Amino acid sequence: MLLSLKKQRLTAAAEDIFALFEKTIAELEEELSLSKEENKRLQKLLDAVSQPQLRIHRADAQQLVVVKEELLPDQQEWSTSLDQEDPDSPPTH
Repeated sequence: MLLSLKKQRLTAAAEDIFALFEKTIAELEEELSLSKEENKRLQKLLDAVSQPQLRIHRADAQQLVVVKEELLPDQQEWSTSLDQEDPDSPPTH
């Protein structure tokens, strides 16, 4: 009977160790996944700093239109007068 009890306790301990082992593996895999994502994000930032490029995306172009529409009235008048100037004519100053 003592041998049977010992076997039950060892089996229960082995099951506990196995469950803890599985939990630890799952946590490490999650941490690895998060680290990979963070590495990708940091690599993109590094690439942007080391290789700057001017890119205007469609959303940026829409923002430029919005900015132009938000000009003050005197700025709009000035902008309109610039748009109407003939580039081939001599300055009127």
